[in-house]
Formats: sequence, structure tokens, C-alpha cells
Amino acid sequence: MSMKPGIVEVNYNGTSLHFKISTRPSFFLKLALYFLNILLIAVILLFTFGGVGFIVLFIVAFEVLLLRYSVWNLYGTETITLTKDTLSYQQFYGFLKLAVKSFKINKSVMVIPFHENFQAGNKAMKLIFESYDEDNEPVNLYQTALVISPADYGLFIQAFDQMYAR
Repeated sequence: MSMKPGIVEVNYNGTSLHFKISTRPSFFLKLALYFLNILLIAVILLFTFGGVGFIVLFIVAFEVLLLRYSVWNLYGTETITLTKDTLSYQQFYGFLKLAVKSFKINKSVMVIPFHENFQAGNKAMKLIFESYDEDNEPVNLYQTALVISPADYGLFIQAFDQMYAR
């Protein structure tokens, strides 16, 4: 099952380009993730109060991974901020914000659309941001975790071209 293109916001203010992608989960995905999490929590409680404590450790570890996956796929958002010399990104897990990570753009930055899923009719893409390191070797600065539509890619590239035309 492929991920639906996210909800995209593009804002160019003359000095920086802000790009935000938010998840767009289907009703079925929401229902399945809520159901699986509730089921696993019920199993954890049942085994804990039933005296089978050792197996609970494995189930709790699985639930932590499933919960992280669920929160990202239900409420995940990533923001990317580009200036002439830096790329910064931050991921939000609904109520939890991860630290902002920034990379210096040495020479220039390129944006490469990447189609991860080649199913017929799927045109959703991720973006790869590349630049050069101190030795003038290409380096991957960041790859989006969420996919966008070709129309949203066009909006982003229009703002990106406007920013780097100056």
C-alpha cells in the first residue's frame, strides 16, 4: 500500500524558503493503526495482570515501535527551511518535536525528485536535497520522509527557482 501525497505548504519570503509536508492518512489507515495499538495495549495489560510478565517485555518493545510508526503516519509533519547557505529540517510527531538539524550549503543545492514506488499510476515523490562538501564531492543533505504530488513539486520548484535566481 503506497503512501498518499502529503499536505504541502510552500512559503518564500525573499530570503528563505519554508516547505512543510504533513501526512494525509486514509480513513482505513487511521482505523487500522488505532485498532492495532488498542489491541496491543489490551494484550499488554492482560499479560501483565495475568502473571506472564516476561513475554510482556517483547510485546511492549513491539508496541513502542508500532506507536512511533502510528504517530508518524497519523500526525507526522516535516518542515524544511532553505536559505542561500543552509538547509534546516525538523520532524514533528504530532505532540513531539525532534531537534532542528542544519547543514551548510557549500556551493549550491540541487533538488532531485525521487519516485520510490513505481506502481502504475503512482506519481508521488520524495525530494532529495544535494550539495557539495569541502572536497567538492556531492553529498546528500536530506531526503524527505513524506511524499508529495507532482503539482506540489511544481509549486516548490517555482519558489526554489525564485530564491536562487537572485
